[in-house]
Amino acid sequence: MNRNRNESKYNNNIIVTPKILHCDFEKSISNASITIFHNITIKYFVRHYKRSLEVQKNKLCYNEVENNHKIYLSNKALTNFPFINPEYIFDIYNHIKIICQIYNYFNFLNFLEYFNKTYLNKYDIQYWKYYNDINHITNNASESFNNYLKKLFHKKPSLYELIYHLKREESLSYNNYKRKIEGESELIDKKCDKNDIIDLRYKCLIELNTL
Repeated sequence: MNRNRNESKYNNNIIVTPKILHCDFEKSISNASITIFHNITIKYFVRHYKRSLEVQKNKLCYNEVENNHKIYLSNKALTNFPFINPEYIFDIYNHIKIICQIYNYFNFLNFLEYFNKTYLNKYDIQYWKYYNDINHITNNASESFNNYLKKLFHKKPSLYELIYHLKREESLSYNNYKRKIEGESELIDKKCDKNDIIDLRYKCLIELNTL
């Protein structure tokens, strides 16, 4: 009874209105959240997006991706879709699909079909796109950071070496990302053909650092 009185005392007139929810690729979670908080913004974790694609790639087209450089690059572009302007996602997807149809990459076409059904139809692109917003792409910041350090250093660095490399990598990643976005804007300002912009975005996806 006392517990209920205390809860009533401290919860009185408190309204929780979260603006952003970062969660797994689970429609039940996102749908329930939208039902309760009508104006909430859903953001699915990019790490889960990449992990899921990796699993399906291994099931459907592992040999094609590993043994064909052209398909390897297309797969790399696909995994970086969350970081480009969503306006071009369908165009680049179709660009990749046409290449696969021309060269009869049947296994990768099956993979593309899975991607289309899952990420272009089942889940709203707005929920998994991080264009111009590359913060909080995983549900565990320490997990992401530790994985990053393992790839960056082959052996335990000194404190000064650690600080130097982290500052350098942070600057390179940010400048690399901004340069690619500005490159797109420059083409648009010059009123270049849309196919040129699509080609640029495809190349940018391939060159993007693993995030």
